[in-house]
Order: sequence, then structure tokens, then C-alpha cells
Amino acid sequence: MTKALVVEVSENGARIRTSCSTVPDHFYIVLGNYEYYIGVTAFRRSTGEIEVEFIKEQPTRFVNALSRIEFPLATIHDLKRVLEV
Repeated sequence: MTKALVVEVSENGARIRTSCSTVPDHFYIVLGNYEYYIGVTAFRRSTGEIEVEFIKEQPTRFVNALSRIEFPLATIHDLKRVLEV
């Protein structure tokens, strides 16, 4: 498992920051305490950052709620109700 910080996020993909240099081309972003998994494909890499495309487009309400989380290590228990609507 590798920890990363989601820097930007949209319905179709994200830009993540990580210090790991061995991130595979296909992987899962796991949010919170294993509450939410997103399958991704890496399509652009630069030093310390990877741009990924989501295998499945994410709901706008989820992306909006995720983008409002201020503490980067927060779990997403509070987003569960957003996903169930």
C-alpha cells in the first residue's frame, strides 16, 4: 500500500501526489478507512505526481463532497450519505 494525496479531482480523473516511485499503471485509489475504492489508469507522470483517469466516471455529488474535505487524512464516513442519495 502507498499513501498519496489527491491534489485535484473531477468526475473523470485526478492528480495525485506521492513519494513512491513504483506506482503501477493500473491501481485502486482507496479513500478513507477502506470506505471507497476507485479503479484508475495512470496516463501522465511527473516527479512526485501522477495523473489518473477513473475506470468509471464518479458521481458529481461525490466529487463535490470530496473536494470540500479540508483535512487530507480524514475518513469519508460523512460522505456515505452523499453516496446513498
